Amino acid sequence: MPIRDVAELGRELTAWSAVYEQMTPGLFEGRVREVWIGPGLEVLWEKGSQSVFTSGANAPGMVSIGVPVPPGRVGLYCGMPLAGDAVTCLPGGREFEMFCRGGMDIVSASIAESLLLEAAGQGGEALRAGVAAACSRVLVRPSAAGRLRHGLLEILRALERKPELLDFHASRQAMRDDVLSLALDLLAPGAVRDRWALHPSARGRLVRGVREYVLDHPGAPPSVAELCHRFGVSRRALQYAFEDLAGLGVAQFLRCVRLNGARRDLIAGPAEPAAAIGDIAAHWGFWHLPRFSGYYRSLFGELPSATRRRTAMGAGL
Repeated sequence: MPIRDVAELGRELTAWSAVYEQMTPGLFEGRVREVWIGPGLEVLWEKGSQSVFTSGANAPGMVSIGVPVPPGRVGLYCGMPLAGDAVTCLPGGREFEMFCRGGMDIVSASIAESLLLEAAGQGGEALRAGVAAACSRVLVRPSAAGRLRHGLLEILRALERKPELLDFHASRQAMRDDVLSLALDLLAPGAVRDRWALHPSARGRLVRGVREYVLDHPGAPPSVAELCHRFGVSRRALQYAFEDLAGLGVAQFLRCVRLNGARRDLIAGPAEPAAAIGDIAAHWGFWHLPRFSGYYRSLFGELPSATRRRTAMGAGL
């Protein structure tokens, strides 16, 4: 529902305490979309038709990162220039000021620091130092800003079309892991770890252990963060082990496991309307249905609907 008064913008927010002020004359029209993807992870999209000055603070214990939606939109964040190729960073409980010139259109994620540290695994302490160093700053990283913008908007738009995606544990987990990955790409230290830090035999045991663990949990495939925590390795070490020994990244491996699970459900289930395919996809953590169909066709050479039709024909339905 459109917001006609700038003062109404922040009243419903739960991860922020902020005051919004209109700075250019004319009728105001705005919109706020706030979604919690489980405890400790909020995604927010704020829009306004006029120049807006915002001041306030985020919730204690939360790390917030945000990016302007229209590339090239300029303004100020804590006294620093803000453009479409930059990302704002705010540790928990810190005050901020932001001026959006010519209109406001910002998408952001606020993440519990405990979630970030858990996702970082062995790099947690370095990440904590990196977040502190980025206190109330603008990070000028165009490619990372683009990925953050695209990833957060994709989640929000998918939930606008199908809010019940949050009812599926695997979908929530997949969305959460996507946001955590985007945040770690931005905030983790940039030093490249020695790709041979793990002995070849250790990499082999790691790949075998991850594969067995994933296959033992077919209904709830673990996230990359969970695997890092369970096996006591960094995300980079896990990735290198799979690239070197399995020929594919760990995320691709997990996706293939989930795709095979969805295929088994499609083959086992009765012929149903196409919408049921979306429920099966969501059950296996694929909250973006067109992307699921593309992954599925790439792996199996046919669309999910074709698998269902062929199964129904074979069953004589």
